[in-house]
Order: sequence, then structure tokens, then C-alpha cells
Amino acid sequence: MEHNNNHTALWKSFKEGDSQALGQLANSHYRVLYNYATKFTKDKELIKDCIQDLFLFLWDHREKLQSSPFVTIYLLKSLRNNLFKKLNQEKRNIADDLDTDLPISEGVNPESEIIELELFYENEAKLKSILTSLPKRQQEIIFLKFYEGLSIEEIAEIMEMNRQSASNLLHRSIQNLKQNWFLALYLFWVLGDFRN
Repeated sequence: MEHNNNHTALWKSFKEGDSQALGQLANSHYRVLYNYATKFTKDKELIKDCIQDLFLFLWDHREKLQSSPFVTIYLLKSLRNNLFKKLNQEKRNIADDLDTDLPISEGVNPESEIIELELFYENEAKLKSILTSLPKRQQEIIFLKFYEGLSIEEIAEIMEMNRQSASNLLHRSIQNLKQNWFLALYLFWVLGDFRN
């Protein structure tokens, strides 16, 4: 669900040729697009180029674009595709999580898992360190779900997978995050570096 109805109005104006509307869309989405792209590469210049290319492409093809998409989802998905294309063209290595689609255990309550995960946010520095140890696709889905607040359906669309696969990947990501979190706490305690 689009979080800001103003995005739809800006999109309509931009499609009608209002360059300032496109500028406002770019400004309001730049940070989330940039942060999202860092899940795939640390090349800051490449990320900036891809974001710039995305908005240039939108302007050049505005008349052929969808009339009223979910703007944030559309931009994230477009950036993702553009970034992957450039990474492949430049023969850069993308660390990819080769997860298979395993069924979620019966009785799992996603809401309770989310509540448990939110408890981890009390120590953000340690959590960020643990997040970077996860496979790239798991980092991506955690970012989209918990940092951007997107639904499973929206995430599945952006990541180009079906809903069940997205649910399974989120479940595995949360499990890995929990496991690494408890391991980190144990190591801090054993090494005498557990100060909180």
C-alpha cells in the first residue's frame, strides 16, 4: 500500500510533463533508493549513477509508463533491475543467497516473530553488524519488511518471486538473525565485552 498519497499526484503531474514533480519524487525517494541499493553493492558512484539513470529513463519514457502505480514499489523494483543489469554488464560479483523454498513450519505465527524481532532493535549497532553477515537476499528482505514496512505481496513483487517464496525467505532470514543475535550476545559475554 502506498504510504504517501501525494506520490500518486506527483506521478500524474510528472507524466503530464511537469519536471518539478519528477524532481520532488526523486528527492522524496532518494534516500530509500540509495539505502536499498547498498544491499547489493558498496560502489557509491554506481548506485548514484543507477538512481540518476532511473529518473532520466522515467522522464524520457513518461508517456508510456503506468498511469498510477504504487510509486515506491515501482521505483525500488526498477532500480533493482537496473542495478542488476549494470552489475552483470560490468561482470561484478553479486553474493547471492541460494536459498531453496522450504515450507514454513506449521504453527508459526509471523506476527509473534515480528514482535520478537523488534526487541532486537534496542541495540541497533550490534544488530546492523549482524545484518551485514546475512546473505544478500536475506538482508534485502529484512530491509524491505522492517525498514520500509512493505507487505509480503509488495516484497514479492519487488524481488520478483511468488508470495510463498517471499514468506519462506523472510522466515529463514528472521531465524538466521535470531541465531546470529544470540551467538553475538554469547560471545560478548564470554569475551567480557558485554557492557549493556
